[in-house]
Amino acid sequence: MAGQPLIALPGRHRRRLAPTTRAAVVSLAWLAVVVIAPRVAPPPEIRAGALFVHLISMLIGFGAVLFVDWSGILFLAGRHSFGDVLRTAESALTPTWIGFTGLLASGALLHPQVTYLTVVKLLAVLVVGLNGVYAGTVAARLSRHRGHRPPTPLLVQAGLATAVSQLAWWTAVIIGFLNSQTS
Repeated sequence: MAGQPLIALPGRHRRRLAPTTRAAVVSLAWLAVVVIAPRVAPPPEIRAGALFVHLISMLIGFGAVLFVDWSGILFLAGRHSFGDVLRTAESALTPTWIGFTGLLASGALLHPQVTYLTVVKLLAVLVVGLNGVYAGTVAARLSRHRGHRPPTPLLVQAGLATAVSQLAWWTAVIIGFLNSQTS
């Protein structure tokens, strides 16, 4: 049948949490990592495994974000429809949050040296999460405009969320790389 999925995925009927609740969950999870990470000194083999999970999580989460942003660029260039961008964003939602969650969970086991750069990276990760919540609310409003171009102010909000996302992700990635060279 056209339009019917081949596999029925569970949970599609669940109600989403309010944005403020999602922001609180992101903030509390981030705070837990910030408190735990400097206090936990795992053995080298555990830290190596956590670093591997951290890198894979970054690849999954940031990769999904980059894919959505590329689709948006193609839309602005007239090579993708707005519906294409929405479908890409909807498809990337789960890997983005899986990656972010993996970054937090593995980051708790990395025992970072607390430096100015590490603090900036941790704040960038918080911005990634909170901006992800905000971008989700913007995406929900954008999805109401399937089939026609959304209002310019809404596109500007999406563009700002994208810019904040890119700045925060790249800040965290670059500082993570720099920190890996000194530890």
